[in-house]
Parts: sequence; C-alpha cells; structure tokens
Amino acid sequence: MLTGSVFAVTIESKKQEIQMDKNKGYFTGDVKVQVGDVIVESPRADLDLEPETKKPSLATFFDKPYAYQVKGSKKHEVKADIIKVSLIKKVITAQGNSQTNILEDKKPTIIITADTQEYDTNTSLMKATGSVVINYEDMVATSDKAYALLDKKGDVHNIKLSSRATIKQDKSIIKGDNIQYSKLRQDIIVSGNTLSDVTFDNGDRVIINARSQQYDRKSNTMMAVGAVHIKYADYIADGPKAIMHVNSKTNKPEKIIFVGRSKIVEKGVNSVEADKITMTINPKTFEAVGNVKTNIEQGSNDNNSNNKMEFSL
Repeated sequence: MLTGSVFAVTIESKKQEIQMDKNKGYFTGDVKVQVGDVIVESPRADLDLEPETKKPSLATFFDKPYAYQVKGSKKHEVKADIIKVSLIKKVITAQGNSQTNILEDKKPTIIITADTQEYDTNTSLMKATGSVVINYEDMVATSDKAYALLDKKGDVHNIKLSSRATIKQDKSIIKGDNIQYSKLRQDIIVSGNTLSDVTFDNGDRVIINARSQQYDRKSNTMMAVGAVHIKYADYIADGPKAIMHVNSKTNKPEKIIFVGRSKIVEKGVNSVEADKITMTINPKTFEAVGNVKTNIEQGSNDNNSNNKMEFSL
C-alpha cells in the first residue's frame, strides 16, 4: 500500500465544484490529487468537508483510479474500482478488484490482489480481505484475510494470513488456519489444522500434519508439534513432536528426529516405537532410545504363512 505522514491536499481537474453548504466537493476530468507524497489519478472524485471547520476529511476516487508513491528507487502503486483516502485518520482504502504493487528499480517485489485493501499510515499496517493472493519472493500465498507490516522504507517485514491460508513454493505447499512469515527471522509459523506437502529437489516427498509447524530458513529445519503425522516414502510416523533437518546446499532431507513417545511403521508391517527416534535419510538408518519396541516382519515361507519377530529393549 501507500505510505505518507503529512496529508496536504492539492487537487487538479478540468472541472471543480465546491458546495460549502453541503460540505462536498466534486471534481471531474483528468483528476489528479496529491495527498502528502501520495498521488491519485482518476476520471472523477468527491471530497467530504468537516461541517465545522470546512477542512477536507475524506477523498473518494471513482472509475478505476490509480494511486502511487515514489521514494527513491521504490514505487508503491494501487489500482482498484474505488480508492478512499481519509485525511483525518490517514487511512487509504482500495475497494473492488484491488491490486497493490511494490516495485524496486521498476521490478515488482510484492504483488497483492484482494477484494479490499486498507493501509494505515500511522501504524504502517496493511490489511487485505476477500480472495487475497500475495506474490512475494518465491512464495504465492492465498487466504481470506492478510496483514502486512511495512518498515519506514516501505519494505515488508511480516505477513500474517488467516482463514484458509496457503503458501506455495515451487512443488511444495503449506496450509493452516493461520500462517505468519517473518522476513527478519526468516521463518514461517503455521497453526491450526496444519499440512505441509514438501517435494525436495531430489524428488523426495514428505507430508506432515500437526497442530502447528515452523520452518526456519536460517537453520534449514522444519518442526512439527502436536499430534504429528508424517508420510515419507514407505514410512508413516506418529508422535508429539518431530524436527526435520534439510541440507542447505543440496536442499535434500538429511534426518528426522522424533521427540516424545513416537512410532514409525514401514510398509504397514515393520515398526519401531521409542521415546526418541532419529531417522537418517541417506544412508537410511534408525536410532531409537528409551523403552524401545521393534516389530519386524520376516517374510513368508513355502506355506505362505508369515512369521513375525517382536522384541523390546
């Protein structure tokens, strides 16, 4: 969205009409309004005046207006069916097919589309509602609602998605009731009915369900907590907590550590259960510690009868 601290209003148009008794102003024909360092262009606009002071209070722009702000190499621009600028609360609202673009050196760094977008210049908080789609860095995020916090330079620091939130990166997808992304911490936190379906560069696919999940880009780890259920290759694992380590150079999973009473089942037959299990991907090995219980299916004999071996440590 657009930022601005002091709203001094300058209006240009082919025709202007001010009705002081009705506290309204009407502007038509190549309307160009400068509000602080924000410029809005549209075919027509209305201006509401405060009844007592007669000072401008709300500017409304119609017929697919275009608003923009330039700060150095950055340009913020907004398109919508209607744009409203509150000159008192210093809030900019884009309604109907709204799209926000933040560009640096003419290249888009973030694109947000939604039914409605609102930016509070006092708090630098942007809110988008209704069919939200965010293209940011290597991610495409969707949700019913989204919040983005900008810094003084107009860069995005945090993004929060709520209600049917989804993030897609290449062949991977993350879902949850709420998703938060922090650029400073370089992590993604997902809560409420979470699902991660991750496909790595080598083709390995891991599906994780849990109450909450966190992906830390700095340490290249993914942590799942609460009723964790993992599907990987021929393995299905359940436990209270799991941490997956990914090689930062190869982008391949290296190992998964299950903390708390956990169980891993291979091909629905062989299983290991323990208080802590470390599963190394390549070479594929298991290290189980604490009240370990292992079941191994030995295969079939000539009579097609299965022999099962079970032992506990």
